[in-house]
Amino acid sequence: MNTLKSRHHEQGFVLLVVYLVVVLISIFSFALFARSNAFAQASERNLNKMAAFNMAESGADWALRQLATDPNYTGTPAYVSMSTNFVRGGFIVTVTTPADNPAIRIIQAAGFAPDNNTASRAYQTSAVTAYGQYSPGKLFNFAIFAENSITLTGNDKTASVDSYDSRTGPYVEGGTNGDIGVNSIAAGSITLNGKTIVQGDALVGSTGDPASGIDVGPNATITGTSGTLTETQVYSDPTTSLPSSGDLAITGGTTTLMPGTYHYDSLSITGTGALSLTGPVIIYVDGSVEIAGNGVATSGDLPTNLLIYVTGSETVKIDGNGSFFGGIYAPNSLVKNDGNGGLFGAVVSKDYVQTGNARIHFDQAMSEIESDEALGDLELEAWQEQNSLTWGT
Repeated sequence: MNTLKSRHHEQGFVLLVVYLVVVLISIFSFALFARSNAFAQASERNLNKMAAFNMAESGADWALRQLATDPNYTGTPAYVSMSTNFVRGGFIVTVTTPADNPAIRIIQAAGFAPDNNTASRAYQTSAVTAYGQYSPGKLFNFAIFAENSITLTGNDKTASVDSYDSRTGPYVEGGTNGDIGVNSIAAGSITLNGKTIVQGDALVGSTGDPASGIDVGPNATITGTSGTLTETQVYSDPTTSLPSSGDLAITGGTTTLMPGTYHYDSLSITGTGALSLTGPVIIYVDGSVEIAGNGVATSGDLPTNLLIYVTGSETVKIDGNGSFFGGIYAPNSLVKNDGNGGLFGAVVSKDYVQTGNARIHFDQAMSEIESDEALGDLELEAWQEQNSLTWGT
């Protein structure tokens, strides 16, 4: 009996030991599995973190490429997937423009891996902020440029639009760089009536069709190319912090302005009035502009010595008998040139109408004028990464 009890005790002890060993092995196995799984998840999060960062960089690069051709680009409307067989992820991009500096673009790109679902396995995200700035662009690249339409009507075969270069001497008829252009792709965006001659190119929007966008009457002529713009022309609204001096209305006699920058609510020269400039002058006008009467005597008859910036959308009228030398920058306005004298310089407008004996002679010296109102090349100024998740979490 004692021997039998002893054997039972020994068997019970062995079973207990085996049970304890199995429990210990299970605990160690579970711990090893948990540790391996933690390492695997950490490794996956690590890989996804790098992928998310690369996706954010891709989003910033994407925005820079878009902004190079479209300064009005504001970002992706939704999540953009960049997943392949080797990597999963994508990005979201927003682009903003500071109100006080229209040349700056703030690019905020968020990258995600494996996608933009926070519940996804090993989800990670990374953010990149980039700052781009457009260099000042050339303000006057055309004799006439309009956002929507150009309508020219000529009474005789004398050139309605041509060119010269005031840097090499006074105007001589016949220059062939009197280009005109519009951003519009609508039918008849450029219309030539009567005996109009354009000694230069006529270009419609980059995606337009010159055959329908340019309407050339039976007696009108374009000596250059009828084609499309290489890219959309972008002009910002002109602004100034200079206080306004009210209305400048000249109905008789001569008003003289010294070299400098001026700001008026409106500008009107009528009757026997005249405006005389003794040097380079810039005039900002918030309202309407009418240049008639005895017109403007620009210093040296050099168009580069007078720039008129129209900050609003009121009509600009040139209808005097004298010649006008200067540049008119009115991107939101209708510019009507009904005068009997020539306009020597260049015009940027929303719409442009030229009739009767009016002519425009593009001064190629105007193409050297740089301004923040026109945008040049986009340059990357600063870049930074902004981590939104901590490594290893």
